[in-house]
Formats: sequence, structure tokens, C-alpha cells
Amino acid sequence: MKKEDFKKNFDHYQKQVCQAVEEFPWENKDAYAKWLADTYHYVTNSTRILALGAGVMPQHHTLFSNRFIKHAAEETGHEQLLTRDIKSLGFNFNTVSVSTEMKVFYRSLYYWISPAGNPVGLLGWILALEGLATNVGGFANQLAAKNHTNKATNFLRLHSDEDPEHLEKALQITNMLSEDELAIVNESMEFYSLQYINILKAIEKSSLKSTEILHRQAG
Repeated sequence: MKKEDFKKNFDHYQKQVCQAVEEFPWENKDAYAKWLADTYHYVTNSTRILALGAGVMPQHHTLFSNRFIKHAAEETGHEQLLTRDIKSLGFNFNTVSVSTEMKVFYRSLYYWISPAGNPVGLLGWILALEGLATNVGGFANQLAAKNHTNKATNFLRLHSDEDPEHLEKALQITNMLSEDELAIVNESMEFYSLQYINILKAIEKSSLKSTEILHRQAG
């Protein structure tokens, strides 16, 4: 895959996933709590995946391996931010279920570090999420903070501030890939962009269903 084609695809999928983030009901307390729960279960796996990916990265990509190790260190402890956020809403992770779509998302990441995968593919996942955090993380943070106070948006606030640097570094790494490797990253980026959209839609559908049940009970 040519670099210019990859960049076009990155912009294309970013547009889709960012639109989904903008349409997500961040002001809805139940939906936001479900998003926090989904994100918590993902984050508790992400640092391990980055570390494992660094460990199996081909020798000629030592720079990538080092970046993964640094990235894992930067993400360490972020699950504690999510714990504080959900407590501020009056929920906890034992009472809010995780969507099947999110389970598919983070469990599939282990494929790339398995004998059948290629750890370079993890870059597609990184680009998809770092991109949306950079492009619409501030929007999500402002809307959530407006409706749920800053005490419930520690995770969103941190990532909307930090991830622009992460995205820039990830894009720089793609310039060092062969065309075959870039095709792998492109496939991964497409999958995680579309799957994240599925996650947001599933959470919204679930929260609307919960609201309808509460309204029927109240009536």
C-alpha cells in the first residue's frame, strides 16, 4: 500500500469514528457510565498488550518496540482515573456491564501478538484511538464535564490533552513501514475504527433501553 493511500484511508475512517463520537449521548448519565465501564475493561488490557507487542516485535523494528514500551508506561494507572470517574457518577464497575462489542475489540488485540498475527498491526489500533482522542476528545470532555462535572471526566480530560503527541509519533512510525506492513496496519485501523463505532452504538442502544424501562416503571 502506498503512503498517500494510507493517509487517505486514515482521514476517511477518522471522519467516520469522530462523527460517531460527536453523536454519542455524553450528556446521558447511564450512557456515560457504560462508556466508562467499557473503557475500563479495555484499559486494563491495553498496557499488557503494548508490552507484549514490544516483546515480539521483529528485531528490525526496535524503534517500534521501544515506543510501545514507553507508551505502555505512559498509560499505566489510567484505570484509576476511570474508577474515580464512575464513582463520581454514583456507579461502580461491578454493577455496569461491559458490551459484547468492547469484548470483541480488546480481545482481538491479542491476535496481533499471537503466532498467527503481526505486532505491527497494533499500530492500526493505536492510530484509530489516538486519532479520535486528538480530534474529538476535547469535545467529549467538554460535553461530559458540562453535564457530570469535572470530577467525572478525569480520563477524558487527560487523554484529550496527551494524545495529540501520541498520534504524531504513531504517524511518524508509519513512514518507516514497507508497503506490505502498511497494508497490515491499514486493515487493522479499519477494523478498530469501525468496531469502536459499533461500541458507541451498542452503548447508546443499551442506555436508551434502560431509560425506557425506567419510564415504564415510573408510569
